[in-house]
Amino acid sequence: MELKNTPDSYGLVSRANHWLSAFLVIAAIAIGIYMGELPKGEEKFELVSLHKSLGVGILMLMLLRLAWLKLSPNPEQISNNKFEHILGHSVKGLLYLALLLMPISGWIMSNAGGHEVSFFQFFTLPTLVDENHDLHEIAEGFHAFFGWSLIAIIALHIAGALKHHLVYKDNTLKRMLGRK
Repeated sequence: MELKNTPDSYGLVSRANHWLSAFLVIAAIAIGIYMGELPKGEEKFELVSLHKSLGVGILMLMLLRLAWLKLSPNPEQISNNKFEHILGHSVKGLLYLALLLMPISGWIMSNAGGHEVSFFQFFTLPTLVDENHDLHEIAEGFHAFFGWSLIAIIALHIAGALKHHLVYKDNTLKRMLGRK
């Protein structure tokens, strides 16, 4: 089993990062939407803490992914259509950008709201900004924007993968599943 990517396939590290990121992102979004509707209280406090920890995990995985791309570039997209090739790269770029900006905006929002950000109580991230109500509100707006944008980008990403699998019947999805 190959750890690194090859020109034709994703290696174990990239596949594990992809699927773990997918799980954490879906969980963080679902928790974020759910907790947004809750009144202040113990349940909301626990979910906010879990949501922050998932966000830190997503940020760590994204930083690992970017470092790994330097060591093991992704295989080239399978596409003969220039527009789809550009669209695929654009969606992936937007996905990476959103997966970086989403946790960073949450980190700033928490700090500006006077709260720390920890990773499952194993460690606490450094404080980026002092408590600041106006900055908190701005960061909260960005965090919500990135969240809803991320949902749309993920939908495009999934639609593209399914189109390749069901319509083109190529190996795009199989490569991310570790199958030939």
